[in-house]
Amino acid sequence: MIKKMISSFLISVTLFSSVNATNWGLSYTNGANQPPNGEDTAQTLEQYNTYFMGDASDKTIYLTFDAGYENGYTAKILDVLKKQNVPAAFFLLEHYIDANPELVKRMSNEGHIIGNHTSNHPNITKISNTKLINEVDNLSIKFQNLTGKRLDPYFRPPEGSYTYDKLKTLQYLGYNTILWSVAYADWDENNQPSYESALNILNKRMHNGAIILLHPTSSTNAGILDTFITNLKNQGYEFAYISSLPQLNKGIVKAIPSAGKFYINSKLVNITSYLIDDTNYIKFRDFAAILDGTYAEFAIDFANNQITITKNSEYNFIGSELSGKADVAVKQAKKSSQMFNNLEKFNSYNIDNNNYISIRELCDVFGVQIAYDASTNSVNMQVK
Repeated sequence: MIKKMISSFLISVTLFSSVNATNWGLSYTNGANQPPNGEDTAQTLEQYNTYFMGDASDKTIYLTFDAGYENGYTAKILDVLKKQNVPAAFFLLEHYIDANPELVKRMSNEGHIIGNHTSNHPNITKISNTKLINEVDNLSIKFQNLTGKRLDPYFRPPEGSYTYDKLKTLQYLGYNTILWSVAYADWDENNQPSYESALNILNKRMHNGAIILLHPTSSTNAGILDTFITNLKNQGYEFAYISSLPQLNKGIVKAIPSAGKFYINSKLVNITSYLIDDTNYIKFRDFAAILDGTYAEFAIDFANNQITITKNSEYNFIGSELSGKADVAVKQAKKSSQMFNNLEKFNSYNIDNNNYISIRELCDVFGVQIAYDASTNSVNMQVK
């Protein structure tokens, strides 16, 4: 019964509106690879922290999935996202979390955004604000009880239906409502499009700033995803987190697990590194740990949102250092708000509540020689 109910998620491409409610639909009459016309303008929706696309002048796109039930394809989709280092947002229902806890934890652990699609998939235009609050809160609690993490503050309305009153309620609850600008008929598992026709439709509808809606229940989506992503990358598109939508202005960038090897005085070290804008950033505490016992060692103290560095002092291990390459698809990185003391000045990013700093910048400050060997993709650090 649940599967039947969720299978009825229809993405309307027929224009329809009323004074009280909107069923989000798109008109692709502007031509291939041009932004579509939606039920509302971007300017109207933005008043309610609601977005259906990003910057139409920027070749950045955002991949999202609505997941109501599992059909055997999500693990393959996650494999492709990890292989391609592409972030996605998964909008979940309570049933999905209950039935697939390990997949949900994997989505989250591998760096993807987990958004709120309500607990039971009601048309939110037909329920009270109190009921809407219960729907989103129950889903949020369910996710936090499973993972120990807070749900990401993004909401997708079931059936794409909304009223301005409901959008305002979601806004007060701290959510950004995410609609879409690219979708196709992928939801009926008994009537799946061919790979060729799906890729053709998606390619024609793709445009700068697109928010793409797919369903992980689709066998076609699972089959074409790797090719689809590769084709878009070859066309110069960059995949980004919905949290980095320019309208949100939160300074979120994408951090890709580095495949490089790192050596200190010719010894392989098990540090965690991410590529941000093609530069290796490493965990600050990893750097302190590998220098411990050398002439360049330093201690770290943290208080009042400030990090104090004391050179020529023994590092105090906290137990999470040197964990090695991150086994994730991609991670969100945000410019760190933490201040370093006046001994050093670093531009740092925060990833999973850890400070990451350019390895070259660290080596320069602490007097460590560094060289990169492209043939082996290795970074070699030497401490005299």
